[in-house]
Amino acid sequence: MLNSMLVLPLKLRQGLVSAVLLLLLLPSSFLAIEQAFYRQLLTNAEQKMEVHMYSILSELNLINGKIELNNNTLAPDFYRPDSGLTAYVSEDQLLLWQSDSSLNQDFELPVIELVPGQHIFYTSEQQQQKYQILSIAFLFDTGDSAKPLAIHIVQDEQLLLAPHISFRNTLLKWFIGIGAGLSLLSILAYYWTTRPLTRLDFEIRQLEKGRQDHLTGNYPSELRGIKEDLNLLLANQNRQKQRYRNHLSDLAHALKTPVAVLRTSPLAQQPELKEQIDRITAMIEHQLKKASSSGQDIWKKQTPVLPLADKVSNALRKIYRDKDCQIDIQCEPTTFFRGDETDLMEMLGNLLDNACKACRRQVKLTVQPHPFSLTIEDDGPGIAPERRKELFQRGIRLDTYQEGHGVGLSIVAELVNSYSGMIKVGESSLGGASFTLSFPADS
Repeated sequence: MLNSMLVLPLKLRQGLVSAVLLLLLLPSSFLAIEQAFYRQLLTNAEQKMEVHMYSILSELNLINGKIELNNNTLAPDFYRPDSGLTAYVSEDQLLLWQSDSSLNQDFELPVIELVPGQHIFYTSEQQQQKYQILSIAFLFDTGDSAKPLAIHIVQDEQLLLAPHISFRNTLLKWFIGIGAGLSLLSILAYYWTTRPLTRLDFEIRQLEKGRQDHLTGNYPSELRGIKEDLNLLLANQNRQKQRYRNHLSDLAHALKTPVAVLRTSPLAQQPELKEQIDRITAMIEHQLKKASSSGQDIWKKQTPVLPLADKVSNALRKIYRDKDCQIDIQCEPTTFFRGDETDLMEMLGNLLDNACKACRRQVKLTVQPHPFSLTIEDDGPGIAPERRKELFQRGIRLDTYQEGHGVGLSIVAELVNSYSGMIKVGESSLGGASFTLSFPADS
């Protein structure tokens, strides 16, 4: 059971592989590209802030002992309030100068330890708002001494989020389109790659139905060997069948004369001998059919049940005209028996014939398609439970049914067994005996 569960259909395998690839590859690629773009935004922001930092550094002046800055040379964003870009100059956390754009902001300078000449780019969060900050420490020459100062360029993270969100939304649309395209390509690739298998499956089904006797499709190299092997197997089987037919034809002609001589013998007119000769004839015919079927097609043909049942029942109505047998057939027109027509005829003929012999008037045939089963019932005296097993022993017959059970039912038993089926004998809903032949799902 575990092995059958692990053997997944090709369509499901292809779907699972495609789904795994799409679910892993596309999201991971999306995240990787998005993060790469965000890192590039940070790099660009750092580079721009460095330009602003050096611009401020070049404009620092000492006027009347105070640090002053020529604001006219700075970027316009430093003059616009709420522009998101601000600058600060400090000495040991003491604010010496700040840009006009920071006047409406309550921003606290971060406490960091820097040595002169060192600069650092980092992210700080204040009042649930994130900022990108570039800080540099340097020594400012005042003439008498060198003051340790620091410049801080602060950018609101919203300046990065806007292009980041825009890029992410655009990227998401592209990836949705790519995912849909890859899904479509995966479906097309599946049908394209499995088309030879579908064609091979169709041809094999045609072989099963007897509509062709060999494979004719043009297949890729991976399947060409299977095609050639199957055609070779079918050709060998047909040659074997022909040899069987030739041998059986010779055997039939060889037996025809001895049996005819026995029939014309005066002793053959005795009832006991006549019955035995008839039984020998029936057994010979059955064994000839059995030998012929030993070379039957390895592909089971689909035999329509209803036409065959009608044919057998019409013949039996004529034979048992004196009983006025009412044979009720319950069978759908679309019900098929996956087996040889001769075998089905043999089973129906024997069981319906026995039912007509035993019945008072009513016989019923019920055919179930899935799984395939045949049930023959009659309104006769029935069969005692302790005698039912004897029905299928060769040469045994019950007086209720007179002749026919001995050979006929043993033949039915052999045929049912050859299809891996089962026979059940029980009581009929009509009051007599019932015979149910059950076959596996592939019959």
